[in-house]
Amino acid sequence: MGITIQQMESYYEYDPTKTCHEHPKQVLSLAEKSLLPILRVKMPKKLTHLIAATTCPDSIAPSLGQSITQKYHSVFGNCHVIDLVQGCAGGVSALILGSQLAELHKSSVIVVLSDAARKSTSQNSKMMKIFGNGSYACLITYENTAKGLMHNKSRQYKDLVDVVSIKLGHDASYVISQELDITKDPRKYLGISINNYLAIKLLRKAKSFFNEFIEESSLPDVIILHQVNPSIVRVLKSVFKPYHCKFVDTSKITGNCGTASIGIALHTIKQESQNKKIFLCSFGTGGVITAGLWQN
Repeated sequence: MGITIQQMESYYEYDPTKTCHEHPKQVLSLAEKSLLPILRVKMPKKLTHLIAATTCPDSIAPSLGQSITQKYHSVFGNCHVIDLVQGCAGGVSALILGSQLAELHKSSVIVVLSDAARKSTSQNSKMMKIFGNGSYACLITYENTAKGLMHNKSRQYKDLVDVVSIKLGHDASYVISQELDITKDPRKYLGISINNYLAIKLLRKAKSFFNEFIEESSLPDVIILHQVNPSIVRVLKSVFKPYHCKFVDTSKITGNCGTASIGIALHTIKQESQNKKIFLCSFGTGGVITAGLWQN
């Protein structure tokens, strides 16, 4: 038993020197950029789940998954819809869950990762230039094969829950009441903020997490990490160099596209990843590191 990722598509828009165009329902629009090419191909008869992951959805309700289902009801009307809002770690979580559900139900699952990450940051913030907007979608199908999800692991590290925060939620009213000038730059207070001290502490956990992972499974051929930003990815590349695995770095090309960054990076090596063991790892929001190993 096993699964294969039969189709995948991705899309990104990134320019560190310019402000990306913004519009309502942008996360849904980005999701469609990757989803539509897959929907144009004949869908399998037993499509059971739609999993949608984002860091900051267009709205809490209706969710991204519900919005996709409403618009493409003929495809997803009878599917179970699962929405994940876990920050950057949600990208790998969605792919792990999709793989497990496809194998459990002997069915097909569509996974969509989408983030307007650039839209979540203040235009006055220095970190805005590291973010891009993008999406990834794939069709995961059960097959009688040795390919598929070999191992997965997730860990939340104590006292690192606030490494990345987006305060736009029920408690936003409290934040707004404390900041009288919030209307001048609301994203400064409600958008993405990063605690650099906690971020460094979390990154230091990466090597020990990886060593535990490969002890429980095996050494991968390819390592794809969340594309945080060029400087951090460069440091991580040196950390993983002794393992002699192919290390994928798309951060300068795509920017950090939130949940979608891991899928976009995977799509860039689609052809050369055949018959390889692929290690996908996301980390960040909530002080969480989540990883999966797939035999492709």
